[in-house]
Amino acid sequence: MASKQKYTPVESGSLGLGSAGSKVLTGAGTPDTGAFIAITALEDATFSLLTPEDTLYPDATALTQTVPAGVTIYGRWTAVTVSAGAVIAYNG
Repeated sequence: MASKQKYTPVESGSLGLGSAGSKVLTGAGTPDTGAFIAITALEDATFSLLTPEDTLYPDATALTQTVPAGVTIYGRWTAVTVSAGAVIAYNG
């Protein structure tokens, strides 16, 4: 199992606001790798890949559903591929 970094409430709030950086991902079909803690849909978006950090997060429900524009999903992913739409993936 991957180690979990503990953050204070202020630190975790800052991470969610993008203080560790972010990437805009589009439906180009290329996997982006890193440590992503939140994904906000800029447009209605679908994914062809959401790789959870470890087996504690096996649910891939977002792969089968469209995430509407403006919605943020939280978790810890090591790879994300957007198949349609555009999202901001927040590092953390």
